[in-house]
Amino acid sequence: MAHKTNYKQNNRQERTKFNPSKFGSTWASIFWKGKPGLTAQGEANQPVIGSLNIGGKQFDLTFSECNKLIETLIDAKEAAKISKRLGTTSNGAGSPVGFMEVMSEMYKK
Repeated sequence: MAHKTNYKQNNRQERTKFNPSKFGSTWASIFWKGKPGLTAQGEANQPVIGSLNIGGKQFDLTFSECNKLIETLIDAKEAAKISKRLGTTSNGAGSPVGFMEVMSEMYKK
């Protein structure tokens, strides 16, 4: 026995208009533009693969720089989650020194 389900248009919840500002002030300004076939910059031996635009600023990136950026952002998100879970972001106590700082190993002294 086949069951028929009647999905009426008027029973659906109305979709709200997409609001990019609820994701942050720079969310709508972040985009990637590929630049295949470009030559390496300076002493680097890797070619630029594209440019990342954030808030009107453009950054030409190599494949390795893209990987480093991804790793840093993953670490930043994890640090923010842990800080929120520990309650160090909203209780006025502040974060432990360096806890929310995500830096490359080569810059640590």
